[in-house]
Amino acid sequence: MSMSCRLFLLAALATLAACNVNRVNRAALVPHMTPTLRSGAPMETPGEISLGASSLAHTKLDSSDDTAAVEVPGTQAEGNMRLRVGQHVALGLLYAEGFDATAKKIKDTQPDVDGGNVRGWGFTLAGMIPTSNPDFTVGVNSELLFWSVPWIEYSTCVDNCGGVPWTVVTEDRASISQLAIGVVPTWRSGNMSFWGGVTFRNHPTIEQKGTEVGVDIGDDVEEGSFNTVLSAGGDIELGGGFRAGLTIYQVVHGQPAKYGPSLAAMLTIPLGRRDTPATTTAPPPPGAAPVYPGYPAPASPPPY
Repeated sequence: MSMSCRLFLLAALATLAACNVNRVNRAALVPHMTPTLRSGAPMETPGEISLGASSLAHTKLDSSDDTAAVEVPGTQAEGNMRLRVGQHVALGLLYAEGFDATAKKIKDTQPDVDGGNVRGWGFTLAGMIPTSNPDFTVGVNSELLFWSVPWIEYSTCVDNCGGVPWTVVTEDRASISQLAIGVVPTWRSGNMSFWGGVTFRNHPTIEQKGTEVGVDIGDDVEEGSFNTVLSAGGDIELGGGFRAGLTIYQVVHGQPAKYGPSLAAMLTIPLGRRDTPATTTAPPPPGAAPVYPGYPAPASPPPY
């Protein structure tokens, strides 16, 4: 075959591919919707590491968007490291991973996603706002995460297929950003802390079905809309500054998934020496003679 014939054939194939009409069926494994998990209590050490699960298991999962098709992991691990900046601000890094083996689909008609776990990393900024009561503070937490989201697409040619209908299966990963803002009022009593909060976080999603003309080179995964998550929890000091905590939370508004109540568990490990509380000298009891630095204490009167 001559060079000119080959070029003509390639041009014909490219024209055919550019004009065919395909019906697609897609799905993606996206992260579990969670609140920001740090309490609003001030840090007592220069740094801290928190490890645990931002979601332990599914209790319920349904669809709240008829056009979307996502899988959501029931178990999602999370770890972060924060360093204190001043007395009431902390900066840190965050990593999370949702396990594909625990994932559940929001609808039965969507294809299975078998591209591995969904993974995210990013940055966290937390502020602790003091009040007139030293035991009560209001935390403002923010997170910016970048997720690697597995997705799959079945593309079936339905028109201008060259006389032979065909189906192409594409599997890949998309990079999706996620922003979260949480407000967490916190009460500390002795070695325990209690909190309640609200978090706004966007939920990655993908449109399940559609029609495409020509060759689709996009991944079709979207950042999604913001969900509202209510949460409440508490932790207890185990000794040496180590703290173990539980948070129960519920997505009360959002798409594409409808969640049941979820539970998170975290262990916080202190980094560095713990702050030493300021000490004050107690006033002498009534009737006691004052003692001045540099002078000996007055002698006690002899007994009678």
